[in-house]
Amino acid sequence: MANTEELRRRNIVSVLRCLEDGRAWGKARLAEATGLSAGALTQILHELEASGEVVFLGMAPSTGGRRPKEFSLNPDYRHVLQVTIAARPDGYRICCTTCDLNGAVLTTSLADSPTCSEGDLVAAAKAAVAGDPSIGIACVANPGVSIAGRIVTSDAGNLTGSDLASAIGAACGITTVVENDVNAAAIGLWEEHRTQSLALLYQPAQYYVGVGMVIDGRLYNGASHAAGELRYLPFYTDEEQDAALAADPTDLLAKQVATLNCVMNPELVGICVEADGTDDLKAYLRYIPQDFRPRLVAVDDLQQKIQQGLAAIARDILLGEREEAR
Repeated sequence: MANTEELRRRNIVSVLRCLEDGRAWGKARLAEATGLSAGALTQILHELEASGEVVFLGMAPSTGGRRPKEFSLNPDYRHVLQVTIAARPDGYRICCTTCDLNGAVLTTSLADSPTCSEGDLVAAAKAAVAGDPSIGIACVANPGVSIAGRIVTSDAGNLTGSDLASAIGAACGITTVVENDVNAAAIGLWEEHRTQSLALLYQPAQYYVGVGMVIDGRLYNGASHAAGELRYLPFYTDEEQDAALAADPTDLLAKQVATLNCVMNPELVGICVEADGTDDLKAYLRYIPQDFRPRLVAVDDLQQKIQQGLAAIARDILLGEREEAR
């Protein structure tokens, strides 16, 4: 049987898990979600306000009685360093963005590199962390597959094989996580729509498609983190994919959406296309029977979704660390 201190810790974590979504919460809603009494919630919220983890937002509109107080996670309790990589004609651009826990951008710094080596990323991260002592975690969006912080594949080829999370973590003294960039964007899309299942499909102008999948609010990576790597479908070679992308990108993506629907059958699919496809989302459903079609939404700003997703990942990890420390 759990002792009093253990129960208290669990109750605090239950409240923080609710507030993790960045929205305003009143005591009545918290009581319904956690099963805690008004007195217990008052004590927990007072403690979390004192620690700086939670902020009092103000009084909500009255629904017939006393106006309720509203609280939320303090977005400045910790800051998040987000590192993204973009290919350029002459190399790569490393973007270091400092955000609050809600994903609001605070600072941005850019560094160009001809090779995008592990050392380049470590140096960029160190410079960003030195400028903001509130940074508590670094989240790196890798354009490829990573497992436990190690780069398995990357469009920035010099990173392949790098234990990037350990390198940045050791240099900066903070928790560091590495996630596929499209996976991060899928989490960002889920933060907006909150469906039971969704996928985000990203087709660059001149490279292979990437897919991120979220089921029951959790990212689905697969056993070896290869889930969503549709480029490895055995129906065509890399050269045939290149030719199809150049000749008819809409048809290529329609087949990929159909494949994804056969395997996952998500409620919602986000489509982000940089190739010369059509703006008519219905065209991507041409191979799926009417009764089985997912809802499609256009994703116009992939970078924004990546930032939202990395912020959600950071919140979850930081909360897990607080949970273990309590």
